Amino acid sequence: MGKMLQQADRFPSITLKLVDGGTIKLPDEAPSRYTALLFYRGHW
Repeated sequence: MGKMLQQADRFPSITLKLVDGGTIKLPDEAPSRYTALLFYRGHW
């Protein structure tokens, strides 16, 4: 596990799969400076 983010740290570059089948690369393609992420685990 990497080190925890601290205040003013830049979010590490990651690519996430979206529910519609697309992808988004964060933080480069974030829709705004402040972005909330929701992680959906799926069904049991």
